[in-house]
Amino acid sequence: MTEEIDPNKIIAEFLNLKVNDLTKISENLIQGTKEKIQLTLKTGYKKFLDESFSRYGKSKTFFYRDSNVNLNTFYVPLGLKCNDVLIKSANIKALLDANKNIIIAGTGGAGKSIMLKHLFVNSFSAKKQIPVFIELRDLNSKDLTLKDFINHTFNTFGLDFDKTFLNKSMKKGHYIFFLDGLDEVFPEKRKYLLKEVDDLTKGYSNCSIILSTRPDLNISELTTFSIFNIEPLSLEKSINLIKKLPADKIIKEKFISDLKNNLFEKHKSFLSNPLLLSIMLITYGYSADIPNKLSVFYNQAFEALFQRHDALKGAFNRKRETELDIQEFSKILSIFCVLTYEQRKFKLTRIEALEFIDQAKELSCYDFNSSSYLTDLLQSVCLLVEDGLFIYFTHRSFQEYFTAKFIVESQTETKKTLLKKYQSNIREDNVYKLVHELDPDFMEFEIIIPFINDLFEKIKLNKNIGISHYLRFVRIMWEKFEFRNGILFGTVKNGIINEMVYFIILNIKNGKKSKYFISDDSEWINKHKKNSVDSGKSKIYLTADLKTTDIATKEFYNNARFFSKGILESLNHAKKTIELRKENHSSKLFDLLLKEKA
Repeated sequence: MTEEIDPNKIIAEFLNLKVNDLTKISENLIQGTKEKIQLTLKTGYKKFLDESFSRYGKSKTFFYRDSNVNLNTFYVPLGLKCNDVLIKSANIKALLDANKNIIIAGTGGAGKSIMLKHLFVNSFSAKKQIPVFIELRDLNSKDLTLKDFINHTFNTFGLDFDKTFLNKSMKKGHYIFFLDGLDEVFPEKRKYLLKEVDDLTKGYSNCSIILSTRPDLNISELTTFSIFNIEPLSLEKSINLIKKLPADKIIKEKFISDLKNNLFEKHKSFLSNPLLLSIMLITYGYSADIPNKLSVFYNQAFEALFQRHDALKGAFNRKRETELDIQEFSKILSIFCVLTYEQRKFKLTRIEALEFIDQAKELSCYDFNSSSYLTDLLQSVCLLVEDGLFIYFTHRSFQEYFTAKFIVESQTETKKTLLKKYQSNIREDNVYKLVHELDPDFMEFEIIIPFINDLFEKIKLNKNIGISHYLRFVRIMWEKFEFRNGILFGTVKNGIINEMVYFIILNIKNGKKSKYFISDDSEWINKHKKNSVDSGKSKIYLTADLKTTDIATKEFYNNARFFSKGILESLNHAKKTIELRKENHSSKLFDLLLKEKA
């Protein structure tokens, strides 16, 4: 449970410990006697922490929509794991004991942002560094560097001191920065942001940084960071979360009973995710059927929310302001979602939200009041939440589902165009996975097979996979292989191709996976991993310099698991699986519908 804290007491205790250091920093920067300077510092930092805690120490959620509530009302501490290091319940001390620079990685709905807020609050109790919470998505609408944005955040929350003073206090390491949502930054900006984060760790090495993101191909480039992955909910923690949610008591008891009686194990991939578990509680009051696919789940969730058999406060119908039926409402929502997804808009002003709804209204050709539709999204269907001056999706995954739904329901050329356009987002979100679930034939026949054929043509692969095919493939996929800190990394050369390759391997059913993915490391690879730990130095192999006769090429080819020839083998298996299914599909369709009766 999140510890209750008194921000006034915490900042007072902190300044009593640090006031002399802060006063020394302020020499020639803040005018007045020593006592006046100390009062100025205490007043500034108190205002900053009060404002910050008011904004990030509480939160609105899917269940608590009318006002911000303390995190401990609904938060269940999750586990974090980095290699062999397991933190059973995330806390700031354990993380900073592991490393002063931390990446918290997790998929959609895993609870990254709430965990970061929990750690932000938890850091008050640590009393070591001043917590500074940064919402990175705000950089999308601002032409600022990360350093400038930090200064902007200081000013926004009332720490209006001279930049030279703030710079010196950062040099001294007085701050812990919580950088939330790297994955929500525009892809074209993210590359530069990663460099700025790296520069921040070098320029202000005494400060601590905790950054949250969905799994990202390039976060391994932040070499001073330890990457901790959020652990899935256990049955015990799932039950604790359900108990905290403000739902109908009878429904909760029935749901918990079913979780204990094998429901959790049967649907662990869904029910171990905090967001999906929470929404499942609502759909459970609507239908006790638990789906096996994400797309079916989101459809059921939307139907439950639209019909509003409300598991939050017992069964009742919440009146909607628009008279749209469920199909019409869904159609408009799909357009709204794809328009906002296209611009990577996860946070909107009310004016922006209404502008997007107006566009959806024009494209859908339905007649309705845009303001009423927005009210329904906020209050009836509850897929958006309003917090202060901004409107957010209850969770990005709803935006992704309705974007996928829009794509699937579009004409063929529009489908192809949008899927090609969104290839770079495959790892970051579920749009591709959801489209594949909703329309597997189109995705596999029209997108995946042409992709594999084009890739095989580039590496001149017709039948058997040889080391020369592998080397051509490696040069397309990666710039270099690197042994660093006991791990073998690959630096991506072509992100889109890389994303597609792994999407195919992980998502094509009956596509036989290569034995090389689960084989043990060879003696050569183990030796290089050990050397990178013992020496503290990296060993780099540029793919452009590798030759088929090199021992390194042969070792990577046979023994590098997800960098081995096993990738090509799995792609080949997937290709054969899809082509066979397509052949059977066409043959059966002809027999059933087109073949003339004898």
